[in-house]
Amino acid sequence: MYGLGIAKSLSVTMKHFLMSYIDDIRYLGKRERPENLAARQSPKGKGIFTVQYPRERLPLPENFRMFPFQVIDPETNKLRCTACGICVQVCPTQCIWIKRAADPETGKPKREAAEFYVDVSICMSCGMCA
Repeated sequence: MYGLGIAKSLSVTMKHFLMSYIDDIRYLGKRERPENLAARQSPKGKGIFTVQYPRERLPLPENFRMFPFQVIDPETNKLRCTACGICVQVCPTQCIWIKRAADPETGKPKREAAEFYVDVSICMSCGMCA
């Protein structure tokens, strides 16, 4: 049972490895062009690819947030943040602080942020908070 699983995973790895060479031959000499780079790195691209980071960069998605910020719901015109704290826990540099709002009558926490701080000077723009 274990041998079959290992053999199957190795076959998938080998297929991706070989497809990367076939893909390199297909784009020989013109792989750095932006349209070819986007086609190779899309979900339809085959094989394994490596981005040579200082020279090549992955294109950023249209809705990528460089820094964390509050998003306003256009229908209700209210902030969409529920002060869940996931962005605070996931942030590798710990540059986000959230204080939850409290209900003045009962004193229980509400599902909205009273204060939302982002220290942009230490934010490394990793995008994990988005």
